[in-house]
Amino acid sequence: MRLHWIDALKGIGIMLVVFAHHSLPVALDTYIFSFHMPLFFFISGFLFDFGKYTGSATNFVKGRLRSLIVPYFCFALLTCLFYFLLDTRFQPGVTNIEFFEASALYGIYSILYALGPLVSYNPPLWFLTCLFVTELLFYGFAKKYYGEPGKFVLLLTASGILGYLYSVYVPFRLPWNIDVALAAVVFYGAGNLFRKFTESETGQGPGFSRESSSRVGEGLFRRDNFLPGLLILVNLFYLGYLLKFPTADKVNMNVLKYGGFFSFYFFAFSGALAFVYLFKKIGSSKVLEYYGKNSLIVLALHFPLKDVLTKLALMSFGVELEYFYYNTAFALSLTVLNLLCLVPVIFVINNYFPFLSGKKGSSAEFESLKAHFRKPVN
Repeated sequence: MRLHWIDALKGIGIMLVVFAHHSLPVALDTYIFSFHMPLFFFISGFLFDFGKYTGSATNFVKGRLRSLIVPYFCFALLTCLFYFLLDTRFQPGVTNIEFFEASALYGIYSILYALGPLVSYNPPLWFLTCLFVTELLFYGFAKKYYGEPGKFVLLLTASGILGYLYSVYVPFRLPWNIDVALAAVVFYGAGNLFRKFTESETGQGPGFSRESSSRVGEGLFRRDNFLPGLLILVNLFYLGYLLKFPTADKVNMNVLKYGGFFSFYFFAFSGALAFVYLFKKIGSSKVLEYYGKNSLIVLALHFPLKDVLTKLALMSFGVELEYFYYNTAFALSLTVLNLLCLVPVIFVINNYFPFLSGKKGSSAEFESLKAHFRKPVN
């Protein structure tokens, strides 16, 4: 059964991603980055049904390759071509992206290595390969300890510590954001456990005893205790503190920038859980659901579209980009315009090229289009 509030939560999450990729005031920028990507890992874990794949790791990997890695390479190549043609058409170049100053071989290496900083023309794509590795990690952990919540949580904690230590002491990055996945799997695992402990109507997951799950659930995740209010209050105080004492020392998982160990996990979990509890309470919204269901397309295409819209806005107003730095109204306006412009793109992809968003099979419209071109010419 589809959970509408989860789709709405994904919708507000992807809107925050688009919004945060503009030049925001420092306090707002720091606040959003403290939890918006952990929230997506948490949601992904919440939606994962481990019982569906316990018997076949091959089916699990195949499914994740189709839903994450195929879209990554498709959108990486499409947006690379877009920027390349843009620079070729408007010489001497309008993108100012270092990626296109290097050799073609380096470009191929960058896309294959799949780090956000390397794929600089569309850095949000880092999330797709990172989520793929995160899910592989979680699946490996779950195969061994899913029936033992205590050991499972301990393993997730150890991975989170290792991921943080890697960011501090190791000077090189790992392909496909494996280094980020060591920390991301903590949020993914927490999302999966949260679902097990809070949705009694779905029954207990494979290997969970009713006694152990209810004990932990009552202690940590009961919906009728003070925890939701406390989390929301903590977030309001944190945002208020940032407004009073703004700091540019923000979290950025893409570049392994976590800040302090305890502050990273504390504000990530408090922000993510505050929004989870809030949306479980207030329910859904058709607009938020729409963008939540199509969050992968928005993630993959909003950055190039942001560049185009920003350039058009600067040309229309006849001002320099610095004029709009730290301007919330400008960022919000471009975010709304970006999301509106993506509606026809989402329609075309869903109806004619569903594989781009990781969906299985072809749509009826796509099959009809292929049949049209196969007709013999008289």
